[in-house]
Amino acid sequence: MFCSNSSRKNLLSLSDRIFEWEVAGKIDSLEQIFHKKFQVVGSSGEAQSKAAYIARLQSGNFVHNAIIVDESVVAITDNTGAVFGKGTFTVTSNGHKVVLKLSYIEVFTRTGKSHPWKLLAMHASSLPEKR
Repeated sequence: MFCSNSSRKNLLSLSDRIFEWEVAGKIDSLEQIFHKKFQVVGSSGEAQSKAAYIARLQSGNFVHNAIIVDESVVAITDNTGAVFGKGTFTVTSNGHKVVLKLSYIEVFTRTGKSHPWKLLAMHASSLPEKR
C-alpha cells in the first residue's frame, strides 16, 4: 500500500512527541497514546505492560532526563507503522543518572486510516561503544 511522505512525517512527529512527554513527565499524554495492550522491553531485556511502565514512570524511580534522537526512519503498511531509530537517552534509575546510546523500535497501530495511531510496543537495545 502506498504511504505518503506526510504519513511518515506525522508518525515521526508522534514518536518525537512521545519522547518529549517522557522527558516532561506528561504521564496523562503517554497513557492516552499507549495502546491498551502496550508492551515495552528496555535495554535490560525486562518487559513491562502499560500499567507497569506507567507506574514506573509515576514512581519517580525512573526518569527520562533527556532524549536526543540521532536518526530515525519510518515504515508504514496499512494500519501498522514502525519507527526505527538511534539516540542518546539520559535517564535516572534508582537515583543513578546514566547516558545510554540506544537503538529502538516503536510499533504503532490504528483501527482504520482515519483513526489515531496508538503505540503498541517499544523496544530499546544498547548500541556497542564506538572505538
